[in-house]
Amino acid sequence: MKKYIIILLSLSAVAISGCQKFLDRKPLDASASSTFLSNQSEMEQGLIGTYAAAMWVFPNNTPLLFAVESSTDMAMKRGGNAEDQIAMGDAGPFLFNNSVPTTCWNQAYRLVQRANQQIAGMENGKAKVPVTTFNRIKAEALVLRAWGYYHLMGWFGDIPYYRTMPGVDALLSAKRTPTATIVADMYKDLDEAAAAFDAAGTSAVQALGRVNKGVALGLKAKMAMLIKDYTTAAAASKAVIDGANYGLNPSYRNLFSLAGQQGNANREIMFIQTYPLDVNEPQNWGPILGVPRQVTNSQSSHFPSQQLVDQFEDQAGLRIDASTIYDPANPRVNRDRRLGWSIYMAGDTMVHFASKTAALPYNNLRERTIFGFYTNTRRKFNWNTGVYDNVTTNNDWIGAQAAGIQWQVSATGSIGGVGYVWNKYNDTTQYTFESKVGFILMRYADILQTYAEAKIELNQIDATVTAAINQVRARSGQPAVAAGSQSAMRTIIRRERAVEFAGEGLRLFDLRRWDIYAKANSMPVVGAALNPAIVPARPTFDADNVPNYSASLTTRIAFRNQTRVNSNVKYKLWPIPQSEIDNNPNLTQNLGW
Repeated sequence: MKKYIIILLSLSAVAISGCQKFLDRKPLDASASSTFLSNQSEMEQGLIGTYAAAMWVFPNNTPLLFAVESSTDMAMKRGGNAEDQIAMGDAGPFLFNNSVPTTCWNQAYRLVQRANQQIAGMENGKAKVPVTTFNRIKAEALVLRAWGYYHLMGWFGDIPYYRTMPGVDALLSAKRTPTATIVADMYKDLDEAAAAFDAAGTSAVQALGRVNKGVALGLKAKMAMLIKDYTTAAAASKAVIDGANYGLNPSYRNLFSLAGQQGNANREIMFIQTYPLDVNEPQNWGPILGVPRQVTNSQSSHFPSQQLVDQFEDQAGLRIDASTIYDPANPRVNRDRRLGWSIYMAGDTMVHFASKTAALPYNNLRERTIFGFYTNTRRKFNWNTGVYDNVTTNNDWIGAQAAGIQWQVSATGSIGGVGYVWNKYNDTTQYTFESKVGFILMRYADILQTYAEAKIELNQIDATVTAAINQVRARSGQPAVAAGSQSAMRTIIRRERAVEFAGEGLRLFDLRRWDIYAKANSMPVVGAALNPAIVPARPTFDADNVPNYSASLTTRIAFRNQTRVNSNVKYKLWPIPQSEIDNNPNLTQNLGW
């Protein structure tokens, strides 16, 4: 009971955006009463409280969905942490009391119940507000509630379902509602919201951090994909495409910088978790957690995986196992440019805003470092001389491992990475410890790829499918793909989703939808070449595009000494927090937990 009371009554007082007037206003955090939300001003302020409940973090200021990404095959968290234990499965061990599922459950239900409170309380002042205004405010709450339910179902499957504010008795006796039943209701809610936005003349992007018709229809498509209702998914995503209100930002990198997000070229960003600019807190800790230890003031703990790196094609559009221009001895060259925009590899020049105080010759507020780990030196740009110097000591040096002096959470550490660090969301205008770069929750590229995938699963492969795929590919300079068999097109769209959305929190639901989570997340944790003079064999790939490294295990970085094991059927879903099971005898646990 205590857990549910917290969900019902605790509301975040954090403003969602510092650059948009609507979201700068103080949210009303009190519980609903018979007179609450009795006029438009109160309704608008109450809505801010609902948006505040949609700012999900784990832990502290790390975007929750970025953290969840580290439980998949695309990334890893510092060894032994909650995300790593999930990723390891039986070898973790991934236990029912893991803090990630508990956090996800609590934060998503906080949003659901805050939206329920908003929707119910607004009835108090309905007669005092213009109909279109009332319906627009309600529409935003409906979309936010659906956002919470979408993630709860994707994480846990069938869940307790509330459309109103439940009393204690209802909370303690709630049973699980089938996902299909909830999705059917969400379809109706999102259609209602879309119609209300139209009636109110709501713009395609109201303000960064707020939802609108495009988000409603995009979320409907994602709901449909959750239950493999590909007909509805194709129709909803096509409605967004046909509305012609969105496009792709010509610069992929600008999507992940503050200035680029504020400009939002072609309105690609549809929904985003933003951060206030006029106060120090909250901040986006995602960028600082990706800065390697060879950079001053670094805190690396989230890392990309070898599996992710090997999803990126060569520049001719071929997977690396079929490429004639891919060089295993220099794997960063001749690749899809999204690789370099998302991930730093050995030899890449990194730029970080690592300190607010210049410390010449190497820190002029910005540091330039050539990422490397094969020697105990760092290649640092000397701002006085204009050349790169060799600077002694390198926390990422793999040779230190044998001497027992390696920094464990380095880019090659025993509980760190496997030779790669994140570049995505690294905005050199933002001090990495206080980054205000927003975390994207939905963008138009996802709509295009959702449409393409739904049509492929329906085996309705036509020119609209290849057009949707090729729009996204063209931005990074990748050659267009031609229509092929259903199997061939599946391989393409699944690889595209991996490389386009790396680190953006979509991977877990993709793997579960494709029924390959167990296979994709059951293999040794290995990385870049252990010795640059001994080039690892290229991986082979199976029909589901999952790589196999059995021919190169001894020639790759493997200091973590981990093998992920997720073959148990129970890992298809997360465990419901045990405290919820203890409080409610009618609430059953997921299979195997």
